[in-house]
Amino acid sequence: MKHVVPLLLLTGGCAALPPPNTTAQDATITKGPWSEVPAVEMTVGDSSIPIALLRDVADALLKRPGARVCDPLTQRPIAGLSTEYCSTVYVAGDHGSLSWRVSEPVSSDHSSCTPFFEVKDEDHPTSKVWVVGYVHNHPCGAPPSSNDLAAWPTDVFKPYVAMASVRLIPGNPAPALYGNTAIEMASAIVAERQDGTRLFLRYFPTGEVQQWSNARDRWVTLGTCAPRSNSRSRTPRCSTEPLPLLRE
Repeated sequence: MKHVVPLLLLTGGCAALPPPNTTAQDATITKGPWSEVPAVEMTVGDSSIPIALLRDVADALLKRPGARVCDPLTQRPIAGLSTEYCSTVYVAGDHGSLSWRVSEPVSSDHSSCTPFFEVKDEDHPTSKVWVVGYVHNHPCGAPPSSNDLAAWPTDVFKPYVAMASVRLIPGNPAPALYGNTAIEMASAIVAERQDGTRLFLRYFPTGEVQQWSNARDRWVTLGTCAPRSNSRSRTPRCSTEPLPLLRE
């Protein structure tokens, strides 16, 4: 069972360099929503990132240069060609009318991408914006890495808070609510396999990893994973190893 984690507005850094004439404060903030991905209105029972949003993100993100480049023999990204892109995922509005949104994406190299964790939404003030996590592509469709599982919005004064230890800070002292439902913090991965099928994964601060099943029309839990401590391995420690991705 997933644990409900309060959502909050948080600040963080970004791997991309700020454009000229921006201040240090500006460099920590990204804009939303991304014009290429429509906002998805919250529905009853929808407490985490919906598949409708991720399908739209995939359509926009995976057409970018390098987003689907993968060595067909090794099934590993190709340095200099493969590219990861990431966007911040957030909800905006109030308890009677919330929508799922993503920020404009940033890019990095073939193996990492660091999103912003503060969003300036064009429709809502800061007090009505809650950051959930982030969404990015894996060029070769791999499960979340140790770095992915460790990267969550955190207290700005404690940027390395352990998994599932999420703190409220002034600005958003209450979790995002839709009616009586608390929205869960989660991040996601989108990818396209060589045969053209799309892969959608979402994962939670508790380590639970889920994959969308088209055949079952629902999210399927694959296992629970955690970053490996004191290790250079990007592969996390999971309840089932290797993590059994669905093949449909």
